[in-house]
Amino acid sequence: MVYLLDLSGVYCEPVEPRLLRLLSQAGGEPLFYLSQAFYDLLPRLRVEGPGVLEALFPGASRLYPLAFRPRTHPFPEPFHLVADLPPPEGYRAFFHPEKMEALALALRSLGLSPEEALYLDDNPLLVVRARERGFRAEVFRP
Repeated sequence: MVYLLDLSGVYCEPVEPRLLRLLSQAGGEPLFYLSQAFYDLLPRLRVEGPGVLEALFPGASRLYPLAFRPRTHPFPEPFHLVADLPPPEGYRAFFHPEKMEALALALRSLGLSPEEALYLDDNPLLVVRARERGFRAEVFRP
């Protein structure tokens, strides 16, 4: 059995809210005012990477890696990371802007069938979507 862990939310604390808090603290702007602009930009962040944040949030690319705070949980072995956000330097993840495509990419790259792997995500909706595509998936509860 191979475990495929969602990078943001399972292996690391949820990245998007943490990045938003870091941007708010760095810029001195209230979180409320930044959140809409950030979430509007999120699809481009997934496709283009952290450099896209610089236009709205100067200095954001240096904050991006800080948003990936690993959890202290021991995880089952062997495991691989799956991400819809580009992983920062130092993290090896199967990356695709669409999480289900990242999951499929991981299985193909590892030469595994869906029955040989278990995908863990903190988002129940993504677990349902993974199951609908034939993957074994469970909700991760920290």
